Amino acid sequence: MPSIDAWRGDAPVVLFANPTAQSGKAADAIRTAEGLLARAGVPHRFVPTAPAGGTVEVVRQAIDDDGARVVIAMGGDGTFAEVAKGVLASAHAAKVAMGMLPTGTANDQGKSFGLAAGAGALADNVAVIAAGRVAAIDAGRIEVIAGQERVIHRDLFFDSASVGFGADALVARNRDRELVGKIPLARLFYRDMLVYAGAVVRKFAESYVSDVKFDLDAEIDGHHHSFDSLLDVIVKNTAVFGGEWVLDPDTRADDGVFELIPIYGRRDLTSKLFASLRHLPVDGDTLRDLGIEHSEPIPGRRFALTVTQPGQAGYPAAQVDGEEIPHGRRYLIDVLPRCLNVVVPRAATR
Repeated sequence: MPSIDAWRGDAPVVLFANPTAQSGKAADAIRTAEGLLARAGVPHRFVPTAPAGGTVEVVRQAIDDDGARVVIAMGGDGTFAEVAKGVLASAHAAKVAMGMLPTGTANDQGKSFGLAAGAGALADNVAVIAAGRVAAIDAGRIEVIAGQERVIHRDLFFDSASVGFGADALVARNRDRELVGKIPLARLFYRDMLVYAGAVVRKFAESYVSDVKFDLDAEIDGHHHSFDSLLDVIVKNTAVFGGEWVLDPDTRADDGVFELIPIYGRRDLTSKLFASLRHLPVDGDTLRDLGIEHSEPIPGRRFALTVTQPGQAGYPAAQVDGEEIPHGRRYLIDVLPRCLNVVVPRAATR
């Protein structure tokens, strides 16, 4: 009997995924996952994700109306976030366990817990779900404030929020993806990580000819920090960033704190990319020996971030968990400690 049954009770596990993702290739992966769940002795049913954020309500209904107590997010960090929001929107969040089958582009959540990603990892990841080991992880609550202290957006996030270069590259990626999707042959080859990489390279090149930097005043747990001429600022929960970088090796998704990571410019960004690449044997101390410094993360439980772009109208782009959000003058972020039960490998549990 799978150990996940202790959480599942009498209700089947509900698998949430988008069968039209990856130009329809996701449908094959979903069928494979269902077969693996059946062979592992895990009763389940499949429910497709809904567009335009509708997955949150679909998940809530599965829990509150249908009695589901184990749900699985199959996809990338965006799918993880939508399913997790549905869990927390339900009346039974403390009694629900959430599994992961990472098949997206970056898969920061899964990789931070030691899960591999993609179709080739499905068998191992289904075995993790069947084993039913659960860790309670943190979430972030964010409010975006425009002029006159008007809240224009409220959201939850589980991996990261950022303002600046990375979010701007995400916006460019989304526009490029829309254009590529209209070209039959191009959309077969130029998609997913390739599209994002192309947007990052273009935005990096543009930073040489246009001023994209901003200033930031930050109150972190009541302590004031001032940052001038930032290229980006990231507030991070999980260890892995962008699928391949570990910006702070000491961070944990269940430690009750997030880390603010300021990036001052192209030099700082480059040093972080080299120092934090998971498979590259170069660390921050090595870079400092070479005369390359970079800024360090600042931990906290409550962040009040005020952004200004001297000489420019408007504010830099913003994102949470790889999704665009409205950008504003201020961002208020609170850590919600250990509020989401996630099924993880044995090595990820204390």
